Amino acid sequence: MTIDFRKQEEWFSFRDTQGNGIERKTEIRFDPLTGESSRLIFDPGLNIQPPDYTEAAMQTGGKKCPFCTENILKLTPLFNSEIADQGKIFQGNAIVFPNLFPYSKHNGVVIFSEQHYVRLEDFTVEMIKDAFFAAQTYIQRVAATDSSAKYASINWNYLPLSGGSILHPHIQVMVSDSPTNYQRITLVKTLAFERDTGREYFATLCKTEKKQEERWIGETGDIAWLHAFAPKSHNDFLAVFTKAYSIDEVTEQDWLHFSKGLLSIFATLSEQGFASFNLMVHISPYPQMKQPIHVRLVPRLTLGYLNTSDTNFFQSLHQEPLSFKLPEEISAMARKHF
Repeated sequence: MTIDFRKQEEWFSFRDTQGNGIERKTEIRFDPLTGESSRLIFDPGLNIQPPDYTEAAMQTGGKKCPFCTENILKLTPLFNSEIADQGKIFQGNAIVFPNLFPYSKHNGVVIFSEQHYVRLEDFTVEMIKDAFFAAQTYIQRVAATDSSAKYASINWNYLPLSGGSILHPHIQVMVSDSPTNYQRITLVKTLAFERDTGREYFATLCKTEKKQEERWIGETGDIAWLHAFAPKSHNDFLAVFTKAYSIDEVTEQDWLHFSKGLLSIFATLSEQGFASFNLMVHISPYPQMKQPIHVRLVPRLTLGYLNTSDTNFFQSLHQEPLSFKLPEEISAMARKHF
């Protein structure tokens, strides 16, 4: 088994109202790890306008927000003492506390800063570093008290288009006894790849993509940045922590380098008109596998005057992502920001 960037084309021929012939291409790409397919479809040249939440921030911030300074210490819940002596975890301006409505056995919420509404261009390296470093601390403390909870991830819904229900920037940290579908499939497929090739998949992917230079973006410290061959949305950025195989091996310097790279990705999103995204940090449950921690980030948006959702029957029922954007073009755009 090798890394195979497999794709196929389908062409649809029809005519316009004047009888002129039109051809439209759909390119179907197959994920080199899982074999799952994605479709690159015709880009009608949509002009994406980022939403402005300034007015909404005024209506929802301050005393009305449980995450703002006035309320965060008195309205948010507390961890048990084995997780945090003070009931919460603090790192710089970042604060971690339990999610009142948990998605898993352990579920922390990390607040970035005192600022209620932070635009993409206003995030700082320190702000991001502290939040993810605090998330790491929470995962480590859970691991020290619950050996059965092996499946950890750090997740970010940024702004309402991504599913974020509160404007105040925050991330979700999950640690569970059971893997999500992504965690399970990634574990099964990377084990199969290593068994068949004797090589670790993500290290091999980085080496291959860096050599080909088509979807390779750059490096910040020990963090490699690239774009997925078969994207899960209109952009699909990957960051691979090339020297960190467990949460304990991620250093504060790694989070610093990750934060710098992420700001470059934010600039790439902004250049396209994207303002919202979903992000996931995947952490292997078995450090002995030597599988590096990796991150995926996809933008979220609405389409047209009706603010149509970017998710339709293809993604929700066929479970096949669609993309208007060509990964190689997005990679070239992102390289300019690194």
